[in-house]
Amino acid sequence: MKIVSLLLTILPLISTLFLFTFLSATALSQEHTHFGLLPNTKARFGKGRIHQVKYFPDGNRLAVATSIGVWIYDVQTGEPLDLLTEHTAPVKSIEFSLDGATLASGSEDKTIRLWDTSTGKLKSTCLEHEDEVVLLAFCPSGKSLASTSGSSDIQIWDVQTGNVLKTFEAGVTPIYSITFSLDGTMLLIIGNTEDYDSRIEYWDTQTGEHIKNVLIESKFKAAAMSPNCKILACVDYYPLQFYDVETGKHLRSVEKRLGELNSIQFSSDRRTLITGGRWGTVDIWDVNTAKNLRSMLHKKDDDVVSVTYSPDEQTIASGGEDGTVKFWDVATGKLTKTITGHISSEIYSAAYSPDDHTLACGSEDKLFTWNARTGELLKTSTDPNREVYSIKYSSDGKIISTVGLSTRSHITNSHKARLWNVKTGRFLGSFAGHFSIAFSPDGTILATGGRFSQVCLWEIRRGELYLIGDRLATFTEHTENVTSVAFSPDGKVLASGSQDKTIQIWDMDTRTHLKTFTGHDEGVTDVVFSPDGTTLASGSEDGTIRLWNVNSDGLVLPPIEGAGHITSLDYSPDGGILASGTEDGNAIHIWEAKTGEKLHTFTGHTQRVNDVVFSTDGTTLVSVSDDGTVLLWDLSTLASD
Repeated sequence: MKIVSLLLTILPLISTLFLFTFLSATALSQEHTHFGLLPNTKARFGKGRIHQVKYFPDGNRLAVATSIGVWIYDVQTGEPLDLLTEHTAPVKSIEFSLDGATLASGSEDKTIRLWDTSTGKLKSTCLEHEDEVVLLAFCPSGKSLASTSGSSDIQIWDVQTGNVLKTFEAGVTPIYSITFSLDGTMLLIIGNTEDYDSRIEYWDTQTGEHIKNVLIESKFKAAAMSPNCKILACVDYYPLQFYDVETGKHLRSVEKRLGELNSIQFSSDRRTLITGGRWGTVDIWDVNTAKNLRSMLHKKDDDVVSVTYSPDEQTIASGGEDGTVKFWDVATGKLTKTITGHISSEIYSAAYSPDDHTLACGSEDKLFTWNARTGELLKTSTDPNREVYSIKYSSDGKIISTVGLSTRSHITNSHKARLWNVKTGRFLGSFAGHFSIAFSPDGTILATGGRFSQVCLWEIRRGELYLIGDRLATFTEHTENVTSVAFSPDGKVLASGSQDKTIQIWDMDTRTHLKTFTGHDEGVTDVVFSPDGTTLASGSEDGTIRLWNVNSDGLVLPPIEGAGHITSLDYSPDGGILASGTEDGNAIHIWEAKTGEKLHTFTGHTQRVNDVVFSTDGTTLVSVSDDGTVLLWDLSTLASD
């Protein structure tokens, strides 16, 4: 059976899986795209992944720790007020001093930053940790701050100066909670030991000496201490458990299994407890009876990563993996407000439409389309259980091709290339086993690089719909996975890069192999032709960029060193500059294409840069990252640097 017949049979079934959701312009203004911008950036699309939410002590604002910094929101309007961006890696924890004057943020960049809550200005930076900062706790007096990293080291800091007061090594790792005693003389550390015991450790905050341990029977992965330091709530995959802090005696359990919880918080009067976890629910519990008082669904099957009471405890805010912050009325359980714009996963790929009006980006199971000029999110297309690793527009802008990997590990041939109608979002067909894609300039052929060392050419048929037609050719010169394919501007040559460290060149008229370029010491991650078609740039895991003369077998220049582990490459439309994205330093490097000289380095992402792409008018460079954001870089600034 020809592939088109098969597609016509299965298209109606597959298309029902593709949920094409048109989103109205976000209720929030688009001004958030300009909060916290660094030099050279025009705008930021996306607000980063949510890690923790906490109310300001005044109850009027909400702090949201994310992969790019700390967002500050007005809780009445849901409007963003500020973005604190001094950290160079995701912010994992935030905490307020009791007087509300200071906000502490802990990050994967191994630092703690102390912020003035009235001005948003940075007060000081604490620098002693050797690993990411995971937990924070203020002393009741507000004069000192305790922190713990991914290991078992504990630091106590002077809030005024940012200097370390005490350092000690806890006997538990990982640590799930740290709390000062009410008088501030002791620090209570809750975690698991190497012997698979769980316990509460008491430490003297003045001397740094260990005082005692209290054994807890239950193993757990989330824990919280009541405000009076009398009751411990903890949970693993088993029911929520309550223990006496001083004796370790088990008090009571929730009757049903809850699954893994990510966040637990007691009310100030210790009568209730709120939880958020893997099943997408926010629950309120009676501490004395362990009964469920109310359950709210944040989003089914999406993690609730953080929950927090408002200071008056009339409202609960929950942050979810779905990229939203939701506000719930405690008395009724009703949803009162939703903040959107956060993206729940890494962004892997980007493509400008040929007219530069829209920008399409792929992430875990979603394809986002933004207005490239205003930053308005136009629509979100959801392809269940499939990560979108690569996106390409056809030259007429009518189709998008995507390559994705199924997130369900039991699915075979899980790498698929797919075609979508840009205007309607209609699914047009797919084929399995591919990592990379490229449209021919005339839009009649789709080239794919595959899992099985293959490069395939597919017919794009025209009629009432665009459809994947027959396989036109299969090239098998590579010996490992093909990571990138690219057509020359005239469509006469196809290049492919592979994990086998080679670049293969193919003649499109005769469908024959022309030559092999070798020289990279590690796998080739991307290949791209210069606009005039005479040069092919290749990037590699070996940290070099190589520029090849397509008409000969040699390099145009010596290998360009110092590029880091290359994730992506793109030429400017005039061919004058070459941009490279890297996972080293989360940087974008700009190179003079003729000489290989480094012209500039853009930094601003807090995690690996996955893709870089120029606008067709050459004025803007877009980069996307694991931090869940898109940055638009102003290339006119290069002339003044």
